Amino acid sequence: MPQISAILSLPYIQPGQAQKHVTHNEALKRLDALVQPVVADRDRATPPAAPGPGARHLVAPGASGDWAGHAGKIAIWDGTAWCFETPLPGWQVHCLAEDEDLRFGAAGWQAASGRGLGAAHLGLNAEADATDRLSLSAPSTLLNHEGEGHRLKINRAGGGDTASLLFQTGFSGGAEMGLAGEADFSIKTSADGAGWTTALRLSAEDGRASGAAVQSDPLDATPGRLLAVGGFGLGAMAAPVAADADAALTGGSFAMALPAPGTPAGATGAGLLTVAAQGAGEAVQRLHETATGRVWRRARSGGIWQGWRREIGQADLVGPVSFAGGLPDGAVFESAETTGGRYLRLADGTQIAQADAALFARISADRLEHVWSFPVPFAESPQIIATLPGAEGDFTSLSPGDLAPLMQEAGTASAALKLPRAAGAAVFAAGAQVANVRLVALGRWSA
Repeated sequence: MPQISAILSLPYIQPGQAQKHVTHNEALKRLDALVQPVVADRDRATPPAAPGPGARHLVAPGASGDWAGHAGKIAIWDGTAWCFETPLPGWQVHCLAEDEDLRFGAAGWQAASGRGLGAAHLGLNAEADATDRLSLSAPSTLLNHEGEGHRLKINRAGGGDTASLLFQTGFSGGAEMGLAGEADFSIKTSADGAGWTTALRLSAEDGRASGAAVQSDPLDATPGRLLAVGGFGLGAMAAPVAADADAALTGGSFAMALPAPGTPAGATGAGLLTVAAQGAGEAVQRLHETATGRVWRRARSGGIWQGWRREIGQADLVGPVSFAGGLPDGAVFESAETTGGRYLRLADGTQIAQADAALFARISADRLEHVWSFPVPFAESPQIIATLPGAEGDFTSLSPGDLAPLMQEAGTASAALKLPRAAGAAVFAAGAQVANVRLVALGRWSA
């Protein structure tokens, strides 16, 4: 008959054995230590100074003193000495210091929290099955951090498989996002769980966006779609082309080849059309001629386009003035000097001519005369004002008091101007004249 049991090594009472109570009590002592085992801790390498009867500890590595050579064993104080139990694989104890159940194995004593949980199916307040092997029914689910970040990983076997999050109503799909059988990340929507629309696709190659939620082309004005770079000429080097300005009712910037339908008469070359719209009936357009720098604008009210008006800028202040369609379409001021003097034309049709050194010579005993050829023609006979010089040396054989007011016979290109003898003045002697008379003609260059 064996002397100890096969598993816990409890001593057997032998036939004819004297003092059987000793063997019996030894077995009870071991059972008392190993049944429902609870240890105080497992991080001590030296025994406590004053252990109480029945105190139990797991001996930590590097044990010394009375525990030397017993690392990993269960140490029990029987009231007078330390006894040690060598654990077998699968033994379990509860550690009070950690409030953990420990199990002994090839890696030593391990807590349940460090061993990992394995199960073929797991249902939390729900039934798990062969497909949904993890099933949870709860008002919410929390995946918390452990001091830093937290990452949820969904791994697929290959590029043709799916790794996604599916959102359902009544177990019918309504939205899905993830890798759906391709490398690109996509967000899809469905109204019935059967037909699906890719609302947004992000390229795995370069991250660019496409899909039903993004413009299909630079002129796509579908409500609710995301504006892409280049949409309606925004953010791109080349604006989309508009062929007809009258039909350009969507806000944005567009390239045009001039002349084109709906553009101002006389507009030429490459153009850029900018549109701001408030519904189909209200809009404002500005057209830039890139070669000339001219800018035109017009408005649309009640669905009707108004006429084009050219905007006047710094470059338009001085230059040739002109009219087109009853409106000025050149510069604001035109000024130059010719053999007939200086002139100034205004965009409203006003013209001023000036000569600073006119010579009035004796024509007869009663008058002096000067013929002025205007620097530029007038549209009609102008009004002329003559200012006599202030220097006495400019008067020859007469004095200012000998002269009556100016008389004129003016045409559009020139004027015959006369200074008659004042009443009671002596007749003009031969050689009488007045030099450096200032002449100003005021009229219009356009009727």
